[in-house]
Amino acid sequence: MDLDEDYEEESGSTLRHKLESTLKENQQLTNELSGLKAKELISEHGYGLVKPEDLQGVSLSEMAERAEVLQGERQAMQADLAKDMLAKRGLEGEELDKAVNDFLAPEASDAAAHSRAREVAAVGGVSTPANNTQNLMGLDAIDAALRGTG
Repeated sequence: MDLDEDYEEESGSTLRHKLESTLKENQQLTNELSGLKAKELISEHGYGLVKPEDLQGVSLSEMAERAEVLQGERQAMQADLAKDMLAKRGLEGEELDKAVNDFLAPEASDAAAHSRAREVAAVGGVSTPANNTQNLMGLDAIDAALRGTG
């Protein structure tokens, strides 16, 4: 068996092209994995104010921390915006704080649990409500209860 028959000599440019192609494919796979991990993290923790694009380029080991920081920053901005908006309507002091809390209340800490329940139900073929019906009142609560979604 002649070793020269199994071994083909390739030029430096061919090897460089193969290396660049492999590196490009590796980068695409890394980006895809990163995007999937970001979606999972956002869904799992209920980070409604963070988008997968926000975590693009962030290493997997730092992704959870970065998502938490972004969610906190955006919640603070959202609260400031709500406070400014409600202050322009003439609310002040304790009344303003209560109105801001009421305005931001639909964002419950159960968002992550509701999201997981929807995913599990989708896999099992069981329908779940499109929205968290726990905070409904009046006719909406009665309707949700009658439909079995509350």
